[in-house]
Amino acid sequence: MTGDQAIKKVTYWHPSTGSSIAGIIQGTGALKDLLYDEQKILFLQEDDGEIVGVELNRYLIHSLKLHNAVLGDFITVTFHGKEQKNNGRSFNRYTLLVDMKWSN
Repeated sequence: MTGDQAIKKVTYWHPSTGSSIAGIIQGTGALKDLLYDEQKILFLQEDDGEIVGVELNRYLIHSLKLHNAVLGDFITVTFHGKEQKNNGRSFNRYTLLVDMKWSN
C-alpha cells in the first residue's frame, strides 16, 4: 500500500463548532488537490485505537512547532468555529493543548 492509499483509508475529522479531538500524534502527511495547494494532515490515534486525520491550518502548524510537539505526544484540538479578521477575511479558530508526558 502506498502512502497515498494509506492516507485515503484514514477517517478524517470534520469538526463542528465546539467539538474537540484528542489523541497521540502518529505522524503527518499531505494531500494534493487539483484546485488547491497541498493540505497538511496530522494523524492522531484516539483512545479506541482509530487513526484520525486532522487538516492543519497555519495556526495549528505554528502551535505544534511552538509547543515542540513530536510523535507520541498527546494533544487536544478544539474547533471554535469560523471568525472574521478586521479586514473581513474569515478563518477557522482552533486551540491546541499538548501533553508531552506521553512522549517516548
